[in-house]
Amino acid sequence: MIASDRYAEIEKCRVEFGRARRERAEPRTLHTSPRRAYELIRASLRAGELEPDALAENRLIDSLGISRNSVRRALSMLAEEGLLSRAPRRGTAVSHQIWQIPAGEVLPPEISDAQQWHRLQIEELAHCAVPATAGLRDRLEISDPDVLMTEQLFRLDGVPVFVRTGYVPMLMGAERYFAEVVAIDRRPLSYGPLFRRLFGAPLGTAETVVEAVPCEERTARLLGVEKGSPALLREVLVRDRSGHPREVSYTYYRGDRVALSSVAGPPGAAPADRTTAARRENVA
Repeated sequence: MIASDRYAEIEKCRVEFGRARRERAEPRTLHTSPRRAYELIRASLRAGELEPDALAENRLIDSLGISRNSVRRALSMLAEEGLLSRAPRRGTAVSHQIWQIPAGEVLPPEISDAQQWHRLQIEELAHCAVPATAGLRDRLEISDPDVLMTEQLFRLDGVPVFVRTGYVPMLMGAERYFAEVVAIDRRPLSYGPLFRRLFGAPLGTAETVVEAVPCEERTARLLGVEKGSPALLREVLVRDRSGHPREVSYTYYRGDRVALSSVAGPPGAAPADRTTAARRENVA
């Protein structure tokens, strides 16, 4: 019986040794694609999923299954964009966050938390009445010769992130409207409550178009980037629940700092909201 047990143990060791030798002889095939490495690492950065040591080359090669040269190239690309910093013997670290802004919102959702308001600074660039162009009259469905315009620069953690210009019909006194805008700037709201406060009606639909465009000189200067740098230009026409157009806005987001997100699905499907789910878990 003892001899039988010993034989079984020897046989088990032989099988395991053979398996290990085969695995050493046939290493896992690594893909060679800097683009794939770049998009996967950037997505993890955007989601805040990377711990500091997760940016080590060996960890990334292991987790992505992508070759060392491809990983290095992807890290260099992200460093060139200013998202990462790389230094000999000190490794790779995150330099700047990518702000993810959901469809229908102006700000990242975490800024709506009262404890995070201090991270947001809004500079009022212009509040005035301007001539209504044919395009603005068409979008806002008005015949008025003028519209109210607000132009603002938004900074997060001191970094310029976007410039927003909004146009609204002359439905209320200019002084009252601009006073409301400035008051809200001191205590930002999510767009639904903000819309109701400004227009006295519930938010309806938002028609959105996003384009990648180069920054012209003034916008580039405000955002702290080179002229011609990529920006995401988002045009939004917002209607109240009865269908009346209330505002059309044009927002230039820094292409190297902002991602615009949306959720799509069949009618009636509830979107998955990880932030809301996490809050529910905390409450429970």
